[in-house]
Amino acid sequence: MLIAAPTMRKIIAMVLFGILLLPLASASDVEFTELTPLSSQDLALNAGDVSPDGNTVLVVGSEGFIHGLSGDEPGDRGKDISIDSGRSASFNDVAWHPNGETALIAGELGAALRYVHSDQTIESLNGATILGGLELTSVEWRAGGDLAFFGAKNGNIYVKDAEILTEIEGSMNSSIMDISCHIEQNICVVATLEDGIGVIDRTSELTWISGTSNRAWMAIDCPKSTLYTCTGFASAREYLSIRLDIEDASKSTGDLDGNGEADVRVLEEGDSDFIKLSRGFDGTTIVHMAPMESVRYEPKIDGMVLHTSSEDLTEFNPSVAGDSIALIWEKGQNDGWMITNTGKIVQITPDETMPSLGIMETIVFTAVAISVPGVIIGLIYMNSPFLQRKYRQLRGFDKKN
Repeated sequence: MLIAAPTMRKIIAMVLFGILLLPLASASDVEFTELTPLSSQDLALNAGDVSPDGNTVLVVGSEGFIHGLSGDEPGDRGKDISIDSGRSASFNDVAWHPNGETALIAGELGAALRYVHSDQTIESLNGATILGGLELTSVEWRAGGDLAFFGAKNGNIYVKDAEILTEIEGSMNSSIMDISCHIEQNICVVATLEDGIGVIDRTSELTWISGTSNRAWMAIDCPKSTLYTCTGFASAREYLSIRLDIEDASKSTGDLDGNGEADVRVLEEGDSDFIKLSRGFDGTTIVHMAPMESVRYEPKIDGMVLHTSSEDLTEFNPSVAGDSIALIWEKGQNDGWMITNTGKIVQITPDETMPSLGIMETIVFTAVAISVPGVIIGLIYMNSPFLQRKYRQLRGFDKKN
């Protein structure tokens, strides 16, 4: 049966309209369970990191606080590791060495420290005296584990090798907000509050990426080993993909628009703002937001989905929703834990009561991908006497017996 062209147009319009109405994410697809907090007193945690084997989580905070907890059973206080830093300075960041035997800690008053996991001791790094009382804001190891980089509040960047800590040339003046290194390549990126995004190559040479200096970058991540990209997250819910040049890191660039400017994307939905991030499951990034919320960034599609909503957290526990996220870590998609700045620990699991849209979305989009082009071609054919005539000629319908 032939269908009139106007009717076919209506069908196409209805299908496309239906696609537009598919929900992006209006509520968390997770549920929460509160576990035993780190302390009966509110803490002031600033950051955390998970050991490479996933067994130990180190968290750091104010007044020299360093603490270890189980990566698999973070609610079990019997598995905690009490660590005496012997310092009163506030610690801002921590990064495990790729071999999992030590970790570096960055903080106020020139705190550049090493944690030794075997005996839970803390020691100062060689060469740390050059820092004076400078506040260190971030630290990260590169993939090879031979070098680590510290960022400072005054914009300085320092490299730590096996022997000593030295300053990198080419630093700017605004605070280093975050440092991330590619998982397999010895290339790192830095995000600053006012001076843009920089790339550190294999020889510790620093290059600044043009078109990135007019935004307040809060965090940056290179989560996928198979992709030569990192993503910076800025205030005002903006984010930008950085394409690493593996042969010559100084030629790395941000995604550009048609005018040669940085092609910054904006998370349109919601009103929370980016502040920090954690590494998510399967090469994703979980971006912390304020007020209390998180989104998952998928580098393969350069897009975001809601992870935990402030509304759902408020309904779960208003005191948790009033905190900020210190760290999130996962053992599966939407399956992991969150620790807040006050030391509350929340288990996050997939919400079994939510309908799974993954298969249905796949079916819908596959059907659309197959059917819509055919429908469009059919419409063109039905509205073209020339094509109809050619088709009849090819099939021999116009030949006389």
